Amino acid sequence: MKETMKGGLLDNLLFAALVVLAFGISTYLCFNFFIRGRSVSTPNLVGRSVDDGKAVCQELGVSLVVETDHRRNSDKIAAGNIVWQNRTPGTTNLVKRGTDIHVELSAGPLVLGVPDLAGQSPRTALLRLGQQNLKLGNLAYVDSPVPHGIMAEDPPKGTVVAAQTAVSLLVGVPPSPPAYVMPDLIDHSLDAVRPVLEGRGLNVSNVKFESYPGIADGIIIRQFPLRGAPVGGRDPITVVVSRQEEGSIIEQPAAVPPTSTQ
Repeated sequence: MKETMKGGLLDNLLFAALVVLAFGISTYLCFNFFIRGRSVSTPNLVGRSVDDGKAVCQELGVSLVVETDHRRNSDKIAAGNIVWQNRTPGTTNLVKRGTDIHVELSAGPLVLGVPDLAGQSPRTALLRLGQQNLKLGNLAYVDSPVPHGIMAEDPPKGTVVAAQTAVSLLVGVPPSPPAYVMPDLIDHSLDAVRPVLEGRGLNVSNVKFESYPGIADGIIIRQFPLRGAPVGGRDPITVVVSRQEEGSIIEQPAAVPPTSTQ
């Protein structure tokens, strides 16, 4: 009795295993013949000419659609060849026969020209270079009465360059005023000193007054910059000048004695 039950259990397990195996085989055959048989691996069309791409697609039973409204710049793919496709190529990426593969063509390397920056400020030049996908290189300054602004470019204007090329600039700026050694102004009269300083292009821009006993009015008692410091026409000169405070005592008229009435 027990042997009969054991034999029946083994038969059932064997039958179940055969059913699972048959289902797996049928599923595999269905996938290959009905699904995979109607699909192909996505071809890699990048770098091919349009004619080559059409020939490859025709052989696989798919259609090549060229997007004519837009082209992409490329330093690696020759102009007119396929530079992009909308489906990832590879044997693991299947497409059904009759599927459209959209592609875009290369416009070749991006052609950039150095813009004409003559007379512009370095700030404006920096903005324009950025708009042209270029970058600012070295800046050199030179004294120039006229014109001010950019005087020369390297590479020169109009030169065809690659993206992110550095453009160096020579900028003309107004000549710097002559530099002097700050003289000692202490104990000198402001009225006498100021014309001499202004005659050399120096500017006494700030005058302060301070009471200083024993010093006459109008005498310089402090200065900045200090004696011996370099100073030019663009540097403000500050001096403190003595000024005696006016007396605050006001004399009152003498008192008139009252008159007696008889």
